[in-house]
Amino acid sequence: MSVGPWGRFKGDVVQALSGALSKLGWQAPVNLEATLEEPPDLKLGDLATRLCFELAKVLHKSPAILATELGKEIRPGGLVDRVEVSGSYLNFFVDISKLAELTLETIERQDRDYGCSEVGKGKKVLIEHTSVNPTKPLHIGHGRNAVVGDTLARLLRALGYQVEVHNYIDDMGRQVAETLLAYRLIRDKPRAKFDHMLGLIYSEIHSRIEQDPKLEEEVRKILAKLESGEGRDPRQARLLSEKCVKANLETTDRLGISYDLLVWESDLVRSGILGETLEKLKRTKYLVEGTGEYQGALVLKLSDFGLEDKVLIRSDGTAVYTMRDIAYQLWKFGKTEAQLKFRLHSKRPDGTKTYTTSQRGRANNRFGRADVVINVVGAEQRFPQQVVFNSLRALGFEKEYENSHHLAYEHVWLPSGRFSGRKGTWIGYTVDDVIEEAVARSRAVVEEHSPDSSESFKSRAAEMVGVGAVRFSLISTSPEKRITFKWEEALNFERNSGPAVQYSHARACSILRKAGPLKAEPVYSVFKLPQEQRLIRLLARFPEVIQEAGERRQPHLPALYAAELALAFNAFYEVAPVIDAETPELRSARLHLVNCVRIVLRNALELIGISAPERM
Repeated sequence: MSVGPWGRFKGDVVQALSGALSKLGWQAPVNLEATLEEPPDLKLGDLATRLCFELAKVLHKSPAILATELGKEIRPGGLVDRVEVSGSYLNFFVDISKLAELTLETIERQDRDYGCSEVGKGKKVLIEHTSVNPTKPLHIGHGRNAVVGDTLARLLRALGYQVEVHNYIDDMGRQVAETLLAYRLIRDKPRAKFDHMLGLIYSEIHSRIEQDPKLEEEVRKILAKLESGEGRDPRQARLLSEKCVKANLETTDRLGISYDLLVWESDLVRSGILGETLEKLKRTKYLVEGTGEYQGALVLKLSDFGLEDKVLIRSDGTAVYTMRDIAYQLWKFGKTEAQLKFRLHSKRPDGTKTYTTSQRGRANNRFGRADVVINVVGAEQRFPQQVVFNSLRALGFEKEYENSHHLAYEHVWLPSGRFSGRKGTWIGYTVDDVIEEAVARSRAVVEEHSPDSSESFKSRAAEMVGVGAVRFSLISTSPEKRITFKWEEALNFERNSGPAVQYSHARACSILRKAGPLKAEPVYSVFKLPQEQRLIRLLARFPEVIQEAGERRQPHLPALYAAELALAFNAFYEVAPVIDAETPELRSARLHLVNCVRIVLRNALELIGISAPERM
C-alpha cells in the first residue's frame, strides 16, 4: 500500500471497493490498488477504478452494468466523500476538509521527515556514478551523470535504504596513456585548474598523434606498462590521475555531490579480483576459446540470454573494460574472495568522509556487499551493461542479476553537436564554467532585487541560486531524454527552473515572517477556493512522488513536482490574501497552508540537492 495522506485516501478507496465486492460475493481478479487511476478532469473525481473491465472478463457481464451494481453497494468512509458511476468507471471524490486536516497536520508534525519512509530499511544500495576518465574537467554531460546519481542517492536514503556511492576511476585506459605522454612532451602547459590543463594538453596530443605515427607507438608502450603495472609509467599515471580527481572533486563539492568511495581500476586489477572472476567464468560453459577472427581470444557466449557474444580477453591476453566491469560488479555484491584495500582520502566540505582504494590500504568490510547495485551509465553503454549483468547469471548469481540496474541516461548535447574530449568542444562548457556563469547571472538578479543587502548575503544568494539553476537544468528532464544545452534555458529564472522554485520557497518564508507566530488548531473546512484545494492535493501526494521516484529510479520526478507545487502556490497567492484574509479562521488556515508549502518545497529542493533560501 502507498504511503502518506494520498496513500491513505487510496487505502480508503480500496477498502470501500473491497467491502462492496464482499457484499456481492464477487472476487477481485486483480490487485485493487493497481486498478486505480487519476481521471483527466477533477469533475470526474480524484480517483477512478477500471475494476469493472477486469470483472467483466470473469463475470461475463458488461462493465457498465457491473459498475452500476458495484456502485450501489459502496459506502463512503474515511477520506472518501462520495462515489459516482460514470459509464464503466467508478469515480471517487476525496473529502477535502478531512484531507486538508490529515495532510497539514502530518506535514507540520513530521517537518523534515515528511516524504521519507522506511520502505528500504535493512537493504543496502550501491550506486556508481560520475566515473569520468581522470584526464579532463567535468563538462556538463558528466555533470548530468553526477547530478542524476546524487539525486537518486538522496531519494533512496529518504526511503530508508543504506546507500553507498562509488566513483570508478579508469587509470589504465588509452586516454590516460595519451595524457601521460602529453604531460611529458608538452612543456608550455596552459595555466589553468589542473583538470582543465590536462584536458587541453590531451586535446593537443591527440592532434599530434594523428600527424606523427611514432607517437602512436609511444602510446602503445605506455598502455602496455599500465596493463602490466611495471616501471614508472603506472606510478606517474596514478599521480597525474589523482591530481585530476582532486580537481574534479572540487567541482562536485560545489554541486553538493559527495562520494563514499573512489575505486581505482588499477587497484581492482592488482587485487586479484579480476583474475578470480576470470577463473570463475572459465569454469562455466559460457567462456570459450575464440575461433576465426577471434582466434586466441576468450569469448563469453550469451546466446542463452538473448545477447550477442562478447570478447572478454583479447588474443594478446589483455582484458577488455567489460571484463573489468564484470569483476567490479561481482565485488560490489560481495561475491569475490579477493578484496580491495582502503584508506581515508579526504573529508569533504559537507562532512562526508571519502575513502579511496589503495594497494597500501587496509581491508574493510563496510564497503561493497550490496543488496542492490545501480550503475548510472550513458544509454550507449546498454549492451556492455547487459553483458555485465548477464555474466552474473552465467555464474549462477540469479538474485544478483535481478538486483543489478542500469540507470541509462542520454547525453547533454550542444546545439552544434556532441561533446568531444579529443576535439576540445567541451571548452567553455565545463561544469566549472557553467557554474561561474550561472552564479554571475544570479548575482546580477540579486543586485537588482536586493541592492541594499550585505555583500555576504549577495554572494551566498548568488551561489545558492546559480548552483540551483545548474542542478535543476540537469535533473528536471527524464534521464532517457536528450538535453540540448542552451544558456537561455538553463538559466531561465522565471519558468520551470530551480531559481523559480527557490523564489516560491522564499516568498512563503516572507509571508510567515510578516505574519508572526502560527495559531494552533486551525479550522480546515474553510478551504473553498480551487487554488487552495489544488495545493492540498499536491501536498498530500508528495510522499508518493518520492517513493515512485526512488523505487522506479526516476530522479527527475521530485524536480517536476517542485516546479508544479511552486506554480500552484503562485496561483494561490494571486487570488487568496493570507495575512489580510477575510476572517481570522481563514487567515490561520491559510498561514498553516503556506507553512506546509514552505516545508514541502524545502524538502523537495533538498532531495534534488538544491538549497532552499529563506530570502532572495
